[in-house]
Amino acid sequence: MVQTRRSLAPSQNVETAIPRRIRRSSILSSKASTSTASSPNQKWKNPACSPLGTDKTIRSQRSGKTTVENGTSAPVSMSSENGVKALCGREKEFDSICGWIKNAMATSKPLSIYISGSPGTGKTATLRRVSEYFGRQVILTILNCASVTSQTKLIEAILHTLECTSRPTIAALTSVLKGLRKPFVLILDEVDHLTSKTNSFLYSAFQWPQTITEKLIVIGVANSIDLTERLLPKLRLGQPPETLVFAPYTKDDIAQILRNKLADESEAAMDAAAVELCSRKVAAMTGDLRTAFHVMKQTLNVHEPSTPRGCREVLGVLNGVYSSPLARARLPLQPRLLLAVAVALSSNKKNALNVVSLTNAYHRACDVVKVPRLEGEDLDAAFQILESQSFLAPGPGGKLLLQVNAATAKLAIADNTMLAQVTGLNL
Repeated sequence: MVQTRRSLAPSQNVETAIPRRIRRSSILSSKASTSTASSPNQKWKNPACSPLGTDKTIRSQRSGKTTVENGTSAPVSMSSENGVKALCGREKEFDSICGWIKNAMATSKPLSIYISGSPGTGKTATLRRVSEYFGRQVILTILNCASVTSQTKLIEAILHTLECTSRPTIAALTSVLKGLRKPFVLILDEVDHLTSKTNSFLYSAFQWPQTITEKLIVIGVANSIDLTERLLPKLRLGQPPETLVFAPYTKDDIAQILRNKLADESEAAMDAAAVELCSRKVAAMTGDLRTAFHVMKQTLNVHEPSTPRGCREVLGVLNGVYSSPLARARLPLQPRLLLAVAVALSSNKKNALNVVSLTNAYHRACDVVKVPRLEGEDLDAAFQILESQSFLAPGPGGKLLLQVNAATAKLAIADNTMLAQVTGLNL
């Protein structure tokens, strides 16, 4: 099945500070989504194909041409060029994607991009802004890899997007793609499924920009942060792809996004302290913006619209979100990273973990894994989660003791790439 979207809307130094609250007694207290730029007068070499019909076409409201610059990245923010703004906190990612595509269009070089990041980090929403940014310059389609069961089905979905009635063969696809007058941006969502043996045929899609035509730009999107490590060795591409990791949102990003959303909803009322609390807690747990929106929505439903909501209401919703059986069964991102660091330190025959050493090692790991650092009370909260689930415990002399063996800890972390990255630090 092809997903349909009818409209695409517009190295820090290692710190040695210890968490403030750590004490000796309790140390851890989104049918095809098509943004089409087909010209009504566009000619097709394949007689069985025709331009996309207006009823299935998502057209930009802008007019005029956008100059294509040569270069892998823009010297200024892409948002300033035509009024399409990047998402808050995703300006660099937006500029990178737009810069790569513009360079490919200007130089006629093959391009494939691999985008990875945890759920709720703005990957799909950013690609929607990219689609609007290019508007009529490109044809853009989103296909969900989870629903594609064979190479024939994949080709059929692409040809259907381009309203081509030819049989779904490589020859037909090649003819159609080479006959395009504009770049075709093919976004493969949930590309994690490409790593399974049964779907290995989909690897060929990432070779098409080189083997068929540079007019095709392939973008793979995955939730797994170790996408490239698992996928790229199997592709055997002559030209390495561009890779981009969407890190979890920081508390400052989440706070600003929530304030912007509240400003757009005239009847919504949350005091500043409540917004900050929600942002800090969500950033410390997962960095998933969808969770922050859920907490805000539930909090706003607590009282009458005219009554401002405060920290008490936010805490009530947060406790409900993070105390559910599903939430308890899985460690959040930051505690998992802390646990991975503790395992790495313990593997060096350190029976008791020094808090300063653990904190410094955690900060180094954050830089490598590309997640925001937690400080102060937020870091305390991550330690408390590990203590509450008996992974860590206070030890003599204000040190910490790892309460589980390495195998058990690795099962809880459930991220081989994270473990490998932390191990590579040689802590």
